Amino acid sequence: MTGRESAFSKPSFLRTSVLTIAGIAILFSIDTFLASKERSESRVEGQRLYDAGQRLMQQGLSVDAENQFRAALSVARDNQQYQLALARALTAAGRLSDAEANLADLLQRDGTGGEPNLAMARVLTKEGRIPEAISYYHRAIYGQWKQNALANRMQARIELIDLLVSRNEKAGLLAELLPLQEEAPDDVKTKMELGRLFIAAGSPARGATVFRDVLREKPQDPDAHDGLGEAEFATGNYRTAAAQFQTVLRFRPDDNNARQRVEICNQVLTLDPAQRGLSVEERYRRSRKLLDLTLNDARPCVSSNASRDLIDTAEKALKQRVPASRQGPAYESNLDLSDQLWQARKTECGASAVPANEPLSLVLNRLAQ
Repeated sequence: MTGRESAFSKPSFLRTSVLTIAGIAILFSIDTFLASKERSESRVEGQRLYDAGQRLMQQGLSVDAENQFRAALSVARDNQQYQLALARALTAAGRLSDAEANLADLLQRDGTGGEPNLAMARVLTKEGRIPEAISYYHRAIYGQWKQNALANRMQARIELIDLLVSRNEKAGLLAELLPLQEEAPDDVKTKMELGRLFIAAGSPARGATVFRDVLREKPQDPDAHDGLGEAEFATGNYRTAAAQFQTVLRFRPDDNNARQRVEICNQVLTLDPAQRGLSVEERYRRSRKLLDLTLNDARPCVSSNASRDLIDTAEKALKQRVPASRQGPAYESNLDLSDQLWQARKTECGASAVPANEPLSLVLNRLAQ
């Protein structure tokens, strides 16, 4: 009897086990299917909310967009794209501290990502934390980009360059321009922009090289002639600069900036006593003119005892009649007096100082180099 029960119980146990395992497998499959369906629905819903937020951002409705991005994150909490979009909406809405906190959390998980680093750089720039912003711009430039890496890195570098230009940080600007020159597209528009940026960075000779390269391709381009004129002007090559601006006027007779530049260049060339090829007599005549202009410019605002003594000395020098045999030493003395008066004026006259492109200032600064 025991053997018979054993014979019947064994198959029964196997059937029960098989049915149980099959049931578990079916339940697991159903659960997996439902979870997959839920995830799929969440993805669709998250994408719908994200797309709605993007449309609102394009319309300038950053607060409404923020709500959509938050809702998208509620159904897809680990989606970095949604979190980055939320940070951008917060930035656009002026909620900079919230945007910064959001990006800091994102960067803890993706510290090398180009997009979050660029977003953080923009937030810090708006907050006026420029050294930190520059650091994040560099992280964005050398970070990882999921698509269009070259274009995005270039865009980040251009934004950094614009920031440096606005702050007149020439050393940092030049350091960014040199690699950009290697990476930038080889087209005329980009070259023209690089040329002007080199001038802004205090490297007009590099700018001149760029504009000459453009003129080899487009010799009739007035903008390229204008750029080369500005580069030569900044270098102190006023004769060459005047020629370039005159070329601009042939193409654009109503260009007032080019006309003013020609006039300034001509005044500098007429006033500068250090021009090559001048006789001793002409150098002395120009040095007297330079001293007279400097004296008239400084007299109204300098007030220290030392400056008043300089004014007295200059006035006596201008009254003297110097014979031809002594005009060489008198020329040097006039230049020295002009420089001393100019330095005193810059120290004591403050905000009333002459603009940098004024001919007298250009000549005196050039002689001081």
